[in-house]
Amino acid sequence: MGRGMALELDDWGGSGPLLHFACANGFPPETYRKLFARLATRYHVVSLRTRALTPGQDPKALTTWKELGEDLARELKARGRSGVLGVGHSVGGTSTLMAAAANPGLFRAVVALDPVLITGSRLWALRLLKLLGRMDRTPIVRGALKRRERWATREEAAAAYRQRTLFKDWDADCFSDYITHGLVPSDAGDFTLRFPREWEARIFETFPSDPWALIRANATPTLVLRGERSDTLLPDALARAGQEMKRTRVDTLPLASHLFPMEKPRETAEHVLTFLDQLPPVDVTSH
Repeated sequence: MGRGMALELDDWGGSGPLLHFACANGFPPETYRKLFARLATRYHVVSLRTRALTPGQDPKALTTWKELGEDLARELKARGRSGVLGVGHSVGGTSTLMAAAANPGLFRAVVALDPVLITGSRLWALRLLKLLGRMDRTPIVRGALKRRERWATREEAAAAYRQRTLFKDWDADCFSDYITHGLVPSDAGDFTLRFPREWEARIFETFPSDPWALIRANATPTLVLRGERSDTLLPDALARAGQEMKRTRVDTLPLASHLFPMEKPRETAEHVLTFLDQLPPVDVTSH
C-alpha cells in the first residue's frame, strides 16, 4: 500500500476517551455492532477500515502483519491521536499489540481479545512452511480461498451458515448483523462477500514467523483475554503473552470459542470496561 493513501476511520458513536477497535479477519466491523453499542456508553468508538475493505487494494501487496500494525499507527497519528484505548479481536488484537510495541504513547491501554499468537511446535511448523514458501498450501488459507462467495439471497446464506460449527454459538443479533453487512448486493442481482476471500486468505498467509518479536516491546497496560475453548490462542501462548510483555494481565472467558465477541458481546464488553476502569486516571494537569 502506498504511504500516501489514507484509510477511512469509521465512527461508531459514543463520547468520552477515544477507543479504537480492530476487527478479526473476514468480518466487517458491523458484525461487532452490539459490542460497540455497549462500549460506546463510556467511550467514543472508532475502527479503521482496513485495506481488505478498501476498494482497489491488492492483497499481494501485504507481506506481513507488521504492516497492519503500521497502518493502524499511521492513521491514528495522522489524526493527531495519542493515548488511545486500543481494543482488537483475533488479527485485530495482534496488530494492535504490534502498533503499541512500535509506538510508545500511542495507546493508553490495550485489550487483545483472543489474539492470534502461537508458540512451541506450532510456531516451528509455521516457520518451516514460511521458509519453504508453502504458506499458501495450509488448510486455513486454502479454506478461505474456497469459501462460497455468492448467494442468491441473504436468507439462503443465513440458512447455510446456521448449520456451521463456526456460527452455532453466536448471539442472534451478531449473526443477523453479519448476514446483513457481510453480504452485499452485486451487479448480477445476487449477494457477494463484502470481505473478499482473497484478502482473508492473504491475511492468514502473511502471519509473521516471529510474532513475539513484534509485540515484546509493548509496555502499555494490557489485558489478553482468551476464550476457554479457543483453538487459536492456546493456553501456552496465553501464558507466554503474560511473560513476554510488561504490564500485561492474562485472563480466560469460560465456555467461549475464538469468536467470543460474537458469541457473548455483552460479557465481552463488561470484561473490556472493567479492565479500562482500573486504569490510573489521566493527569490533566500536566503540560
